[in-house]
Amino acid sequence: MAYKNKMDFHTHTDNSPDAVHSVMLLCERACQIGLRAIAITDHCECHAYKKDRYDLTARQSFFEATKARSVFSGQLIVLRGVELGQPLADADAAAGALSRPLDFVLASQHCLAGKEDFYYMDYTLPENDPHELLHLYFSQLTDIVGWGKFDSLAHLTYPLRYITGVHGIQVDITHYYDQMDRLFRLMARTGKALEINTSGLRQELGTALPDLSLLRRFKEAGGEYITIGSDAHRADDIGAGVEEGMALAAVAGFKYVTLYQNRVPVQIPLI
Repeated sequence: MAYKNKMDFHTHTDNSPDAVHSVMLLCERACQIGLRAIAITDHCECHAYKKDRYDLTARQSFFEATKARSVFSGQLIVLRGVELGQPLADADAAAGALSRPLDFVLASQHCLAGKEDFYYMDYTLPENDPHELLHLYFSQLTDIVGWGKFDSLAHLTYPLRYITGVHGIQVDITHYYDQMDRLFRLMARTGKALEINTSGLRQELGTALPDLSLLRRFKEAGGEYITIGSDAHRADDIGAGVEEGMALAAVAGFKYVTLYQNRVPVQIPLI
């Protein structure tokens, strides 16, 4: 099935430390592949806000997205966004990142307090038991949803990208259903979106983050809003997996994908 309202709501430019291409290049690529909208959501890791200069790069990302919004007017909807990592680690940092008139805010948890990013962790160490880490991770996501100053929750099963995808440690996700159901009910009550992050489809994990089973549970819990993002860190990955993400959303029972402008959700038909 062909989907006409394709939008990529999770992208990174050279204003993120792990990405390489400019805002303009990402927007050009989005136009080439027929996207309706793109959100520029560069990293802003609150626990290292000043130390790693996210206060400066977040401002630069906003400036460049604002410029692109004008340049691509009539061709592409360009949203000024941010991926706010660990927002509860530093309230002042989060407030600083949110002080600009953003269109869209992703919230994520790349690392737990006192721990490295899940990307770097050694899961053979007893203190890094995946089962315990995942319980703590989903608990902290629930705290972020309770905080609530965001629009969409990014890559719900982010740790599995590394625990399973890279290290091959199999996880029985049903052990965390109770935690995630509580999380989903809170998201539904507070009108928060769940991101379908398609990066896992092109990585070792082989599934979206989250997968279909969890998308269905979010829907059953009353979840209404979803966003879809490639998590692209280079121009060639813009839009990657977005159609597959839209198909997953449809199978899970969703009829709309959510477009945010000025932090206000607008439901756009999947088909």
